[in-house]
Amino acid sequence: MIRFIEGKQIYIRAIELTDVSENYLRWLNEPDVTTGLLSGTFPSTITELQSYVEQKINDRNTVMFAICDKSTNRHIGNIKLDNFDWISHTCELGVLIGEKDFWGKGIGTEACTLAIQYAFNILNIRKVLLAVYATNIGAIKVYEKLGFVNEGTLRKHIWSNGNYIDKHFMGLFKEELKQ
Repeated sequence: MIRFIEGKQIYIRAIELTDVSENYLRWLNEPDVTTGLLSGTFPSTITELQSYVEQKINDRNTVMFAICDKSTNRHIGNIKLDNFDWISHTCELGVLIGEKDFWGKGIGTEACTLAIQYAFNILNIRKVLLAVYATNIGAIKVYEKLGFVNEGTLRKHIWSNGNYIDKHFMGLFKEELKQ
């Protein structure tokens, strides 16, 4: 596999159809992994996952990366940039660390940093946006650590685990990125 961008603990590379596996499918069907994400609301099948990844690979308005552990080459999650606005030079960021044994080790921060630097420095994006559920405290901490600012909240907008929760919209300009 070609390492597109390398960090200290991980590298990101283009996602491939061969990345679609029972392991990847497990991430999407495991409530611990998908809590705070749009994914996981409905059960996923391997066929649906293959179609989703194929669609993202062929979508010129999406750049989707596999996040891989440098020491083992293990596929541990995904990160994507999508919904590009080439006039305003903005895009949206989404990340999933599926392997729980990699949680709490700075992998999400490192993956986001690599993808954001790629967006700013290679794709000439001036602002990266994202949406995050208020209950996803770990993700919010990562985004704030990187310099993202809450630009608005949809109050009690998402139904999750028996409650309506807030959905925050955050943004980051190139000069605000904390590396």
